[in-house]
Amino acid sequence: MKKTESIAATLAWFRDTGLISAGEARIVESLFEPCFEFAPAMALADSIHIHIRVDDTDDLPVAAFRERGGVFDHGQRGYVKYRFPDGVNAIFSSIPVAQDNLAETPENRRPRPHVDHLGIDLRREQEPVKTGFDAVPDRAGELGWGHIPQGGKGRPVYCCHIEVAEKHWVYPPEDTDHAGIPLEFAFGHLKTNAFKAGCDLRPSSPAGQRPDATKESGSAQVASPPFMPARASGMRIETHP
Repeated sequence: MKKTESIAATLAWFRDTGLISAGEARIVESLFEPCFEFAPAMALADSIHIHIRVDDTDDLPVAAFRERGGVFDHGQRGYVKYRFPDGVNAIFSSIPVAQDNLAETPENRRPRPHVDHLGIDLRREQEPVKTGFDAVPDRAGELGWGHIPQGGKGRPVYCCHIEVAEKHWVYPPEDTDHAGIPLEFAFGHLKTNAFKAGCDLRPSSPAGQRPDATKESGSAQVASPPFMPARASGMRIETHP
């Protein structure tokens, strides 16, 4: 996946409207640079997603999204996804989506909006793509960055009635250019599962977990509200691989 003028314009608009900070925008842009630590995986990506925590998904500027080419993909109250031109997807959530969210208190709650994580979507279920996906843990080890696998071996990862085959979560240290924002590498087509509710939470950084917690994650799950087509968007729902 390569950066285009449309991608640059979308990221600049996110920054200028305050959906992401200037620092977060620079980190997203760095994914497209040749020196990105996971450039080989990025070259195989079909899309990226920016997962943004907000106070209320009902307050999103839906009309402005449409003007910028944003198309509603799927969602429910508290969790919605929009597709923007050239493979930039934006997910907005207010419900718990990470183990970190369960530890929040009024005193330590981070101000919204902020980026929860950045996702690199490896959708094509082909051998070269799977090989690139499987190389992520070793690369994280070379960098000394944390890593936690999720799903795999026939057990999909679920979130709000959508499933994907497996994920690798990578955790850059706070003192890197990535400012500690987790990276999600997701392999496989997205599939709708109307009978599976709940969300497999993003694991917390292994730096703050017990040693054996890095082996595999995926059991921590929270219930989600019923899947809703968000009729207020006025758009037909599509789930794309």
